[in-house]
Amino acid sequence: MARHAKETDTINDADVKRRVNAILAHYTNIESARGTYMQAARQEREGMTSIYEALAQDGVSQKSAKTEIKIVRAIERIKGWLADLEAEDQKMIERLARAQSDTRQLALLFEGGSAAPRKSRAPRKSRGDRPGNGHAQAAAE
Repeated sequence: MARHAKETDTINDADVKRRVNAILAHYTNIESARGTYMQAARQEREGMTSIYEALAQDGVSQKSAKTEIKIVRAIERIKGWLADLEAEDQKMIERLARAQSDTRQLALLFEGGSAAPRKSRAPRKSRGDRPGNGHAQAAAE
């Protein structure tokens, strides 16, 4: 936060000129960095465009390819959110997803490794099929 200016006028002209020039130099550096960044960003966009065009030549529309990229990036962002959660919060998210029967969210939870998938139980044997039960032995004979 900026400090309030002192009430006294003790600064001389040389100090003012030096400090104004220093601030202007920072602005020049900012503009230079912005130009460098914009150039680098333009090169990256041109690289992506050439890949999209190659996909289009292979029969994939650019709109479909760009939408796929948006989906992949969104999923990665969601995985990041899930990874940032504490174990207790991850369990709560899993409970909420199960309560809604949200298979898409559950798939993300299990894929990201944030929640352990529940093991499905093997079908229970009826009482007559259990070992040591006389009924199962009699039926087998």
